[in-house]
Amino acid sequence: MANPKIRKIALGCLGVLGLVIAVVVVLALMQPDTYRVSVSRDMSAPPEAIEPLVTDMREWAAWNPWAEIDPNATLEFSDPAAGEGAWYTWKGNEDMGSGKMTVISVADSQVEYDLEFIEPFAGHADVAIAWEPSGDDTAVTWSMEGENTFGSKVASLFMDFQGAIEKDFEDGLANLDAAATRQ
Repeated sequence: MANPKIRKIALGCLGVLGLVIAVVVVLALMQPDTYRVSVSRDMSAPPEAIEPLVTDMREWAAWNPWAEIDPNATLEFSDPAAGEGAWYTWKGNEDMGSGKMTVISVADSQVEYDLEFIEPFAGHADVAIAWEPSGDDTAVTWSMEGENTFGSKVASLFMDFQGAIEKDFEDGLANLDAAATRQ
């Protein structure tokens, strides 16, 4: 039979570990079931310069904030690559992962996309980019919303995903502004 002192220490450690796991589970369950991220930027380019950059999947390469993660990523585009039903897929390194984005609607001043993440974690998001005149500028808003899985709720306890996505959106909108201004 094991030493009673060692057994007591082991049971104490297991109890503490169980308590930590229980606290993490409870805190995760208290996280919201959905998320929404939205970032806006005023751009000096007119709406007609912005629209083709957000409705044509090949044009995303001109401003995509994630392209630098893996410059050797494999991209595939639908034919045609613009308008409703157009899509592109990506497969990159472990930091970039893989997925597919599809244009589901193009309105006068908004594009909506279906975004599917395949690797490293499966997920889905609804994405929209909207633009409208704002004085001499064009106000552009990039938003994304979806459901928080239990895994993403746990991860959000240790990492600021919303802040990271907002930073990526800010970088992307700055890139979009520069690309639209060059048009």
